[in-house]
Amino acid sequence: MKKIPLILAVCALAAISVRAQKVQVVDDEGLGVPLASILTEDGVMIGTTNLGGYFDMAGAQKVVVTHVAYKPLTISAATIQNGRVVMENQDYSIGEITITPKQYIYVETYYRVYVYRNDSLCYFLTGIMPNAYDPQKKKLEHGSYYHAYAEYAPKLGVAVNWGVRAQRLHAGLVQTGGSSDKFLKDKYYITATEKSPNHKVFSNPKGIVGNRIISNGQSHLTLDGGKMQMYVNEAKGQTKLLQARQEKGYQYQYSLIYIGDDGKDYDVSNFVMKSDHWEYNDKKSHVKFIIEGYAVDHAYVNKEEWKSKKDELKKAYKSIGSLSRLEEYEKQHNIPALAPTVRQAVLKLKLQ
Repeated sequence: MKKIPLILAVCALAAISVRAQKVQVVDDEGLGVPLASILTEDGVMIGTTNLGGYFDMAGAQKVVVTHVAYKPLTISAATIQNGRVVMENQDYSIGEITITPKQYIYVETYYRVYVYRNDSLCYFLTGIMPNAYDPQKKKLEHGSYYHAYAEYAPKLGVAVNWGVRAQRLHAGLVQTGGSSDKFLKDKYYITATEKSPNHKVFSNPKGIVGNRIISNGQSHLTLDGGKMQMYVNEAKGQTKLLQARQEKGYQYQYSLIYIGDDGKDYDVSNFVMKSDHWEYNDKKSHVKFIIEGYAVDHAYVNKEEWKSKKDELKKAYKSIGSLSRLEEYEKQHNIPALAPTVRQAVLKLKLQ
């Protein structure tokens, strides 16, 4: 048998290691960060971290990791230590409401919508939306959307259709109640297990489907909605719907962050941010949709104050027209900036 020189064998093993290098993204307490987006240097999305915070470098020498709750992180395959990288918490928080309640709870939110086709960005939308919740009537009201998108939607069709749908779904990012353990058990057959005081794991008969991590006074809840929904389809004998989702490679995960370190449910008064991820195969390609929502203001307001807040936003942002205009708003409200690679991918859209 022909001998292979030692140096060539070492190089070959190193190449295999780089191609298949598994990396765990963790927070400053060493807990895995799920649902972080992994992108190449030119903004192509490789995938997302799983519920344990793991992803595969897939041959990339350098990647950018982004998540709504953490600062963007650029990592190199050659500099990863012990298969782990630590994301730094975004210096971002809003205080719980402590003043005397009025008729409405006001929540001003900032949103972003991304659509990827075969891992390349093809649509981007970002903007502001005022919301008011009436606790007595249990009713959520919305103002108008103020956004910049015309420059960033060069390809019509499914991207724009989903962009509009995502914009409507944005209202759902400001929700009126959390995914309580009882609700998950009754509707999705989910069991909750305490791993530590700061870590709860959610499972169904098929395996782990989510977790709740308490970090820096905030609760981070991440659930694999696709696995949850498809198990319900299976348990209820909904074979056609289950088969359709399996054939399309349907996936849906979401991550929710709210104020409070007691692990209790959230409501609109302590909502901080949320990220929803969908993906599936259509007739042409693999499509991914990501929606991010950030709360920038909480307050109790009466009817007149609610109207005034809507009017002020309309006056200031009715005609935004550019991404840079909204970036001023981001800085004013301490919203995490787009990772440079993502911003470059956004700006390239208007050149296509």
